[in-house]
Amino acid sequence: MAKQYTKNLIKREFLKLLEEENFNNITIAMLAERCEISRNTFYYHYEDIYMLVREILRDELEKVDEEFNETFSWEESLLHAVSFLLKNKKAAQNLFRSIDKKEIDSYLYKICESVMSRYVDNECQSKTIDAKEYDKRLVTDFYRAALVGLLDKWIQDGMKESPDKVIFRIGKLFDGNIERSLRISENLDEA
Repeated sequence: MAKQYTKNLIKREFLKLLEEENFNNITIAMLAERCEISRNTFYYHYEDIYMLVREILRDELEKVDEEFNETFSWEESLLHAVSFLLKNKKAAQNLFRSIDKKEIDSYLYKICESVMSRYVDNECQSKTIDAKEYDKRLVTDFYRAALVGLLDKWIQDGMKESPDKVIFRIGKLFDGNIERSLRISENLDEA
């Protein structure tokens, strides 16, 4: 219990520091002082700051999976999934400007994959659509790629505008396309 408390304290204070400092300026000594722990305590829990970052992102991805609500539209699900970024805008910007682009893309990929694959599966189940697995994968991959691109652009542009405006607009522009694609799959030959 104390171990989890300390890890949560380190994560929380790290995110607060990211609101104030550039990622590259944050040291383990600075973080340990802020948490009122020793550097050794930090190293007991994490190998380095990058391991801490990976765990924070992994925790957020787990929350996305745990909190998936099948009554949400894909738009609502995606907004819920990026709520961590919205709540921690400055920290996310500092972090994403400083870590490897592959890490950012991997994080965005996993968020969008989780949202779209669950949404596509739920669409098939709730509307009794017998889409082929190959086609479900194609639909998921298509929307995931588009959404990763949009989120990446939003982050690159400084996360200034609220993503809900764009996401819901896209939802309206493409309304019904996912269901339509899955229904077409029912009548296609196997790939």
